[in-house]
Amino acid sequence: MKTIFFFLLCSDLTYAASNDTICTGGFKLINNKCWKLFTDPGNHTVAERTCTSYGGTLFMAKNAILSGFPNAGTGRCVYYSIPGSPSGQWLNGDCTRELPYVCELPPTQSDICDLNFNNNCYFKFDALPFSEAQEQCQQMCGNLVSIHSAEENRFITSIYSHLSYEFIRIGGLASSSNFIVWTDGSIMDYTNLETFGGSGNCLWLSLTTTTTVSYGAWYTRDCDSPGHFLCKRPVGALNCRGTPSPPTPPPVPLPTPTCTTGTHMAPGVLSSPNFPSSYNKQCQYTLATYGSNRIRFTFSYMSVYNYIKLYDGDSTDSPLIYSYSGSTGTYVHTYTSTGNTMFIDFYNSASSTYNGFNSTFYSIF
Repeated sequence: MKTIFFFLLCSDLTYAASNDTICTGGFKLINNKCWKLFTDPGNHTVAERTCTSYGGTLFMAKNAILSGFPNAGTGRCVYYSIPGSPSGQWLNGDCTRELPYVCELPPTQSDICDLNFNNNCYFKFDALPFSEAQEQCQQMCGNLVSIHSAEENRFITSIYSHLSYEFIRIGGLASSSNFIVWTDGSIMDYTNLETFGGSGNCLWLSLTTTTTVSYGAWYTRDCDSPGHFLCKRPVGALNCRGTPSPPTPPPVPLPTPTCTTGTHMAPGVLSSPNFPSSYNKQCQYTLATYGSNRIRFTFSYMSVYNYIKLYDGDSTDSPLIYSYSGSTGTYVHTYTSTGNTMFIDFYNSASSTYNGFNSTFYSIF
């Protein structure tokens, strides 16, 4: 049985949005998306890692023509059957099953730059302090790189995947753990800040996993230390003296998830109700991240009368990672999921004078 991905690559729906719209990395422009077929079968994890190495993801359907889910089946991974029976249906299947797959990148516009992603050009440079690095970028009609999506963050890590750097400098200044100013003046609409505080407020992107920061995550550090850096500018004609574009309006905020509804997307902070005062109700939290990424969950404080349980999945039917009850105060322990979801069950059977818990969670590769 073949997948939907091979079918779409051979279909007649191909068109380009404009003559200048291109794909990079050997990807092919189809339906204004950049797709690449990999015929050597791989399981879901192998497929996701291959796509990540290009800075992309597995193919994602986003409209009614491509969607439809008539068969729930078993397993959590999704494939499309053609030909055979049931033909043309989405099916659930075992994630270890090996199938051909398609990776997806956003299309971009043509430019002379080698690193071209989603209508921006990227340029690598050797180590400089923050101010000198920003000046170097401005000479190229750009700025130190700003990052506005998990996909862009993934693309940037892929640029350095064959180098031995431990970190690079990026173009953000963090005044707090939830507020970032980018040197190019763009709005903060995405964050992967994992560690805030220390010797400075300049942002760095980690290219390794250590005891304090995960691969692909951001952290703050001093601005004066030299560091390898990445410049970013829009594709197209260079005109450093042109009128700047008007600021992008902020995105419409999504409803904030609560302790019993919605999904908390990584990264984030999670606390018991009313923390640091005593908690007054029980909660269940669903945590999630994208693709083949995993969730790293870290307690920083724990004082509970009943129990808190962590599950490796999206419900209490998933494998139990950890269970705890009691009072300890400061409590730094870290747990990691094997997939892209984690479920937290915080139980309270009676009134309590305990403070509850405080934690952070992040997406890791």
